Amino acid sequence: MTGTKKQMGKGASPEQAKASACMELAERFSFFSFKNNPENFLVGDYKSMVENGYPVLGIQYLLDSVHDSGTDVNTFEKLLENIPMQWVWATNLTRNRDVLIPFSWFYAINEFNGPSAGNTLEEAALQGICEIVERHVCSIVNYRRIETPKIDSNSVNDPVAVELLKKFAEQGIELYLNDFTLDTGICTVAALAIDRHTFPEKSEIVYTAGTTPDPQKALIRAVTEVAQLAGDFNTGSNYVASGLPKPHSMKEVDYLTGTEKLVSIQEMNDLSDANIRVEVENCIHSLERIGMEVFMIDVTHDELQIPACYTIIPGAHFRERSRISDAGLFAAKLMMELVDDADLLEKKFSQMEELLPEVYYLAFYRGGTWWIWGNRTRR
Repeated sequence: MTGTKKQMGKGASPEQAKASACMELAERFSFFSFKNNPENFLVGDYKSMVENGYPVLGIQYLLDSVHDSGTDVNTFEKLLENIPMQWVWATNLTRNRDVLIPFSWFYAINEFNGPSAGNTLEEAALQGICEIVERHVCSIVNYRRIETPKIDSNSVNDPVAVELLKKFAEQGIELYLNDFTLDTGICTVAALAIDRHTFPEKSEIVYTAGTTPDPQKALIRAVTEVAQLAGDFNTGSNYVASGLPKPHSMKEVDYLTGTEKLVSIQEMNDLSDANIRVEVENCIHSLERIGMEVFMIDVTHDELQIPACYTIIPGAHFRERSRISDAGLFAAKLMMELVDDADLLEKKFSQMEELLPEVYYLAFYRGGTWWIWGNRTRR
C-alpha cells in the first residue's frame, strides 16, 4: 500500500530512531489508506462543485500551485470542465475555515510530499508544515544555486547537537552546514557530508536538510538524516535522493561550500516554544507573511489511531513538478487519468487543442490513447 518495502527512521538515540521509523510507517500507511478509500471523497468537475454550492477552493490557488501566470482563469476553467476530480474537506489553517479542495489536482503535483504523523495532532501538523517548507527551500536553493550562509559549528551549544557533530568529526567525515531558511522564517539547516577516505569507492556525498522551528533541532534533524541515508560511509551502499539531488562531485556544490558568509546558530530565526500548538501558529503566521497559506487534511486511520495529516501549501516548490508553470499540462494529465469515456476523452482533446494550439503535450497524450484504451478493453 505504501509503495515501499521498508520505512527508515533517524534519531540521536536508538529510541528516537525507532520512534521515527514507526511514525514514518504510520504516516504513509494512514495517508495511502485514506487515499485508496473512495468514501473519503466527493467526485465532480470544478464547475459542478461550484454550482452545487460547496465552499470550493478558489481556482487562482490551483494556478498559483504550479506558478502559472500565463493561463487566464477563464481558459483554465474550460480546461477543467468534465474532468471528474476527487474532492476532500480540508482546513485552511491560515484563515481558520474549512474548504473543499481538489485532492486530485494537488496529488498530481505533490504526491507523497505532505503526509505526517505524530503523538498528537499538533505534532503531526507541525511535522507536515516543516516537511513542505524544507522541500520548498531546498528546491529553490538547488535550482537557482543560491549562495547561503555557512553555519558556524562552534556556535552550536545544544548537547545533543554537539555530540552528533563530534561523532562525524571523530570518523573524519567532513560536514558542511548551511542556513537554507530563505524568506520563510522557518529554520532550515542543510547538511552535506563527505568521507574523502572512502569516496567514491565505498561512499557517496550525502546532501539533505532538516526543518523545525528551533534552529538547533533543525541541525539535529539534518545531521541524523545524513546518517540515515548514508549508513556508515564505508559499506558501498546507495541512498535514494529525496528533497535534494545526489551530488557526484564536490564541484557540483561549490555554491554551498565556497561561500564566505557565516552565521552563528543563535542568529538564525527561532520560532520555537514549549507548546507545539504555538509553534504551529508561529509557522503559519510566518508563511502568511510571504503570501503562503496552509491547508490540512486529517488522514488519521480509524483503527491505528495515530494522529496523521496531509498538508498542502499552494505555491510551495517540490522538485521539478511545480516548476512546469503550465496548468494545462496538469489538466491534461488528470484528463488522461480520470476520464473513462472514449467519446468524452475525444471531446476534451478537441477542446484542449483549440484552447492550447501550441503545446506539445496534447499530441503526446493523444498518441498514447490507443495503448490506454487497448489495455482497458482487455481488462
